[in-house]
Amino acid sequence: MGGLIFMDFISQFLMNIFRYLILLAAFSIFSDRAQAQDKALTGNIYDSQTKQALAGVSIKNSAGQVLAESDQYGHFSFQYNDNGLISFVLVGFKTQVLKSASREGNINIQMDADESNLNEVRVTGFAGNRTKKETAGAIALITSADINRGSGLSFQQALNAVPGVRMDQSTLSEARISIRGNGVRSSYGLRNIKVYLNDIPVTEADGTTRIEALDVNSIGRAEVIKGPASSIYGAGTGGVINFQLQRSPYQEQSFEASALAGSYGLHRLAAAYRSGGDQINSYVSYGWQEYDGYRAHSNDMRRFLSGNFQLFPSNKRIITLLLNRTTQYSQIPGSLTADQVAADPKQANASNLDKQAGRYQTWTRVGLGQQYRFSNQFSNSTSVFTYSYDLNHPLPYAYLRNFYQSYGGRTRFTYDPEFSALPTQFIVGAEFNQGLTKGTQYVNNHGTEGALTANIDYHNTLYSLFYQSETRLGTQTLLTLGLSYNSLKYDVSNYLLPAQSGIKDFKPQATPRIALSHHFSEVLSLHASVSSGFSPPSSSEVKNVDGSINPNLQAEKALNYEVNAKGNLFHSRLSYDLSVFKMDMKAELIGQSVQQGITIYNNAGKTTHDGAELALSWQVLKPEDDHVIASLRPFVALTYSDFKFKDYKILNAVGAVTATYDGNKLTGVSPWVLSAGLDMETRFGLYVYLNYYYNDKTPLNDSNGNYNKSYGVAGTKAGYKRKLGRSFELNVYGGIDNVFNESYSSILSLNAVGYGGAQPAYFNPSPKRNGYAGLSLKYLL
Repeated sequence: MGGLIFMDFISQFLMNIFRYLILLAAFSIFSDRAQAQDKALTGNIYDSQTKQALAGVSIKNSAGQVLAESDQYGHFSFQYNDNGLISFVLVGFKTQVLKSASREGNINIQMDADESNLNEVRVTGFAGNRTKKETAGAIALITSADINRGSGLSFQQALNAVPGVRMDQSTLSEARISIRGNGVRSSYGLRNIKVYLNDIPVTEADGTTRIEALDVNSIGRAEVIKGPASSIYGAGTGGVINFQLQRSPYQEQSFEASALAGSYGLHRLAAAYRSGGDQINSYVSYGWQEYDGYRAHSNDMRRFLSGNFQLFPSNKRIITLLLNRTTQYSQIPGSLTADQVAADPKQANASNLDKQAGRYQTWTRVGLGQQYRFSNQFSNSTSVFTYSYDLNHPLPYAYLRNFYQSYGGRTRFTYDPEFSALPTQFIVGAEFNQGLTKGTQYVNNHGTEGALTANIDYHNTLYSLFYQSETRLGTQTLLTLGLSYNSLKYDVSNYLLPAQSGIKDFKPQATPRIALSHHFSEVLSLHASVSSGFSPPSSSEVKNVDGSINPNLQAEKALNYEVNAKGNLFHSRLSYDLSVFKMDMKAELIGQSVQQGITIYNNAGKTTHDGAELALSWQVLKPEDDHVIASLRPFVALTYSDFKFKDYKILNAVGAVTATYDGNKLTGVSPWVLSAGLDMETRFGLYVYLNYYYNDKTPLNDSNGNYNKSYGVAGTKAGYKRKLGRSFELNVYGGIDNVFNESYSSILSLNAVGYGGAQPAYFNPSPKRNGYAGLSLKYLL
């Protein structure tokens, strides 16, 4: 019944859009017949993905004359008497051409970022509205073009092209993301990293994140902040990933249908509706995909429905609405020992097969946001959300059923007092997230529920207050100061064992950040920063061996020192981004496996994370060159990690030290990682993408007694885009992953224990050579 009401709402919403467009078209026809005269054109210019106002946009007529320029708030106004085309030009963005220059009144121009020079693209990291080159700190930008360099079913290829970021995924049912080593030892999902979607937290109140609910194809871009960002985003020592759903290209109204098929039973069908108008920008997509999987018992089925709406009711207000519902049915094949991989890498773990391990769940997310400018000096951005899922989760050691419901919001006020000396912008805000997990656990009888063994509710509350100021010390020098105050509380109710109920209220954390930036020239912008962060244990990690709350467990803490250099060379055709950092972690959570399915944690570790990251991108051809090849771009991302245990002790259930691993290499982190590629696009529609990923050998356990071998994986994709007449656009493509048929495991079960003298099951074999092919057809209304 709820689904029918939801679909009826979408239907009525789209019908209203169609009516609006029909009226707009009729008005345009009438206006074209009116007598030519001086007309006033006013409006605002925004980044189509981030909704940030764009200053300094040159507005030109068909003769190339500059008519006006947008002010610091993105506003413009001018008179004209020419019915020719009007162009909006800004470095770092694709030139936007107004299709109907005879329009009058207030319009809202939406410009798309130019991926050819990412250093000049505006980013919102640390609440700024500056180019990537101007922003202090290590921030990477991923666009939809990066995601679609492969099959588009996973973020793995795009994220692994960012130095310092690693996404491990061998099947579609399991994924793990780490940033600078943080999160790599997570037993499930993501830890130590905050994830947002359209400024709405995807990360749950206890700090864990699962990204399976995100439809990869519906993502328009993502910003990755590397290192502690707690001063403005709350808990998290690894960093932040801000995803943005696609928004429709300005002035486009279209329907698109796409299909994809590939090896191991891969099928995907999807449809999208786009409407990019002055008063409303709408994007609605539906996707269905199924994948039998490379290994036995690894089938994965998804259903995605996403809606992203942006409304411009006035030149002071932008309203956004997010609707997302995802269904996942995934089998989990489990980890294998080295001998099992050698015998048959496609087999499933016997226990996982016997217990029919899998994850079956449905997510629903609704978010509403508003940006409002009270005046040129004072503005606010606020979003509220509700998020829920139900989980049916058979595991080798238990059968879990959970229901999760959360709600919360995030608000940020920006004030510029317009000081004549040392001009400063102030930001204050807050984030609140409250989640309730109702969890039951049963005996797993070969994939069906047996006797009830646990019935526990987790009521988690997180809030964060933050402050940031940006002060101009000179025309090219910027000082940033940030501070946040964060609190987290777990309220556990155990209905079968009331004595194990309790409250874990973590001591509030204050996390400061200071950054200094100086822009020398186009060739060099230099940044230095010191930031702190913290990451509390998740609700599943606060238990003692008997299931009671551990009152002594505290949050992990990090202190990060960083120097970052960014710039463009050879007339902006070669862009570089170099980071050198040192991060010290203390009070790290050390997991101790007591028995199968039971792990306890202690604050018994210190680690040092010293490293360097380099990203290079080179546009070989000049934009003005008239070649058959329109774009030729090689790129390289290189990561060096010298991560070690500094003071690292393994404690047993009673707190006694059983092993010391001081000086060992950090488990799961490779010293060297290289990602490289080449993009070629021609003027007649043919394109070719090549990519290569190398991962150095990796320690599999804290003792460094076992290693995963180094491996290199290559892939390629080629396609042809063409416009068919005036109303259709066709894209046909095909690709091969793991071209050289490498045997490797991307995701690893670190610190696996072999019970009863058995080998540890570390490995989740990744697919051998496999291919895919697809097409999309867009109809332009």
